[in-house]
Amino acid sequence: MNQIPPAYHEIFENGISHPSLFLWDAWSYMEEHVIHLYCLAISRLKPDGTPMQPSERNNFPFHIRHFTSKNNGHCWKDEGCFLDIGAFSGQHNYHTIWSGSVERLPDGSKLVAFTGLEKVDSSHTFLQNISLAVSHDGYAIDRIPDVAISSPRRDWVQITNLGYYLDVQERLGSTEGEGEGPILAWRDPFIFLDKKEQINLIWGGKVSPRESALVRAVLQENGASYKIAKLFPPITVPDGSEFTQLELPKVLFDKENDLYYLLISSCNRLYEGQSDEEVDKGVRIYTSDSINGPWESLGRKILNSEKLFGPTVLKADFKNKRLLCIAPYTDAADNDLRLTFSKVFYVHLDTLGIEFL
Repeated sequence: MNQIPPAYHEIFENGISHPSLFLWDAWSYMEEHVIHLYCLAISRLKPDGTPMQPSERNNFPFHIRHFTSKNNGHCWKDEGCFLDIGAFSGQHNYHTIWSGSVERLPDGSKLVAFTGLEKVDSSHTFLQNISLAVSHDGYAIDRIPDVAISSPRRDWVQITNLGYYLDVQERLGSTEGEGEGPILAWRDPFIFLDKKEQINLIWGGKVSPRESALVRAVLQENGASYKIAKLFPPITVPDGSEFTQLELPKVLFDKENDLYYLLISSCNRLYEGQSDEEVDKGVRIYTSDSINGPWESLGRKILNSEKLFGPTVLKADFKNKRLLCIAPYTDAADNDLRLTFSKVFYVHLDTLGIEFL
């Protein structure tokens, strides 16, 4: 059975409820009035044809799905698979891929970042790497460099010397978690250009088994791709003690007010195997005049009552203090909603109110 269905022929309206796929996590960019949305995806059926339960999806490879919209996210077209592990034959020893980002560069090309999980063994399935690819049009991958740009296994000394937490090397990627906390965190790279037009990557890391941090790297050209020019020490947020996992970070720059906005999806999971009913998820927003902080929280976390997680900002409207967003529903949503996408909505930055459109 083909585990990556072809592009669905019908247009999705007011969200994306895909008949063949579970969808989660979100990232996007806009070019010439077309919004490009990407997310993780997996078939609703197992290879043997039986129904997949959302809780089982980590047992199978994911792919990155691509959707487009020409009317500000009210309707979406399925463009099919953007990236899957078949692209890594002979290059990377990955058994699956996790979230990342796609960004249009000044020359019009698209830089792609994603998380690649190494094949180790059944007890070490979460060994994450930060990887890059290049696409000329955002619809297909043109090339993937031969090595990850950051690897906890390869770069363990450099990473830990900067102040990040990684478990001892023989436990990296353990399914049981790190120390007394949840699994390793070195994932979800997000690409953005800072006020100096430098290409930056940020992603989620840790400073202790249960303390999250933001990782920042500046990239420089390396032949036909890029490499890390500088990896910075950990960046923390003021309410970091309230959660254990920092995921899917996104940075926006308000040129008018010379201000950065940071969005993260947070989770307070204490250990692997903890019941989902005990875990609290939400989205948090911060501001700073510097990427390295200090960051100031805008207040309470959002979207937890709506059971939405891992949003992307489709459009930033700083003049009216609002962000046009879309997000997938979590496993905790009703059966017909879980792992589908919501309608688009505004996040109002002055009140943190949510307005569905």
